[in-house]
Amino acid sequence: MNRDLMAITSESNICGAQSLCMDFRNAPATTSRKRRTFAVAQSIQGRGKLISSDIDLTATIVVGSVVFFAFFVRGVSGFGSATIAIPLMAHVVPLKLAVPLLLVLDFLATLATLRIDRHLVDQTEVRRLIPYAVIGVVVGALLLTRLAPEYLLAGLGTLVIFFGARTLSNPAGDTPVSHWWAMPAGLTGGVFGGMFGSGAATPYVIYLTHRLRDKRRVRATFSGFAFFDYGFRIVTFIATGLLLQWALGPLFAIGIPAMATGLYLGNRVHHRISNEQALRVIGVLLILSGLSLLAKVGLTGAA
Repeated sequence: MNRDLMAITSESNICGAQSLCMDFRNAPATTSRKRRTFAVAQSIQGRGKLISSDIDLTATIVVGSVVFFAFFVRGVSGFGSATIAIPLMAHVVPLKLAVPLLLVLDFLATLATLRIDRHLVDQTEVRRLIPYAVIGVVVGALLLTRLAPEYLLAGLGTLVIFFGARTLSNPAGDTPVSHWWAMPAGLTGGVFGGMFGSGAATPYVIYLTHRLRDKRRVRATFSGFAFFDYGFRIVTFIATGLLLQWALGPLFAIGIPAMATGLYLGNRVHHRISNEQALRVIGVLLILSGLSLLAKVGLTGAA
């Protein structure tokens, strides 16, 4: 009697998931109830292993270290967290985990930055970038399924290195560019954000550094724009299930405190450097980001 009751209870709990119910229903009719329940339990155990095998302790520690460094850089320069972190994380965790993880951490960091610098946000520039960025995200998602990503990554890497070198050679910048440059900057950033989750900040920051002279206004305005950009992507990732993965749990557990610590320390450094020094940091980051993208393309091609 007790065994039958336990078997029935197990069946009821297992059938809470549709796919597992199919495993149970498809078992041969001649199989005993006990064996059927045991077979489904084995299916649950196997799927659990697939989920937990995505990451291990070493990978979790590496992710925490990368997140700390990436958000220290963001605290100093105002951008660069995903562009730096995702190529490094891709060596220890799948992109399907790295991209949504960085998206949420970037969104939280944006909220913290806005709380500090919201009075410096140039709302006009934010309004100029948003519509083109939204279009770019949609286009990027479509291109992701139709074009070879290595060609686009190589093009972005080359462009980023060029602008990084230009920033280093002339850190004070040139005469402010026309506001019409918001169109290519927004579209380009949206496309690469929609496709890869990284590299999106680069066109936005290039545009803003040539429109705004104050480094704090550049950082604040980018954060104001990113609030809407990341929010739109989060809704998309929830709808597609990318933010509903069990394996993200331990990554968030170590990533959130690492992000907060790195951002705090980077913000302290940010207030101690001049505009020219901040632009040099941005130039170096652009070059490093471009080289990492080209290296990623080379490794992918070699594979």
